[in-house]
Amino acid sequence: MKKFIILLFLSIGLSQTTFTDEEITNLENQFLQFEFQVDSISTQDSLKTVEIDLLNHKISLLEEDVALTEKKVKLVKPSWYENKWLYFSYGAILGVSVTELFNSIKNIIL
Repeated sequence: MKKFIILLFLSIGLSQTTFTDEEITNLENQFLQFEFQVDSISTQDSLKTVEIDLLNHKISLLEEDVALTEKKVKLVKPSWYENKWLYFSYGAILGVSVTELFNSIKNIIL
């Protein structure tokens, strides 16, 4: 453990460097650029989080819309007595019966 602490102090003590004013200005500019990038990334992250929340809300609304559409299909679906062939049969039977009624009345009168 002592060797590690000594090695740590030696590496820190021997690794100190001095920077010129130009290098310090460049470093400050780089730090500002990195800070701006971090801020923009955090803003993008928060915007993506909001977008994900909105998309999840949209998904739930679309699922609700599908459920309501399925209910609507069940309500709009014609019943057995609303069949076009049944209506045709009702009309045909009515037409034949009215014609027979007129023929029978005509036979009775004549």
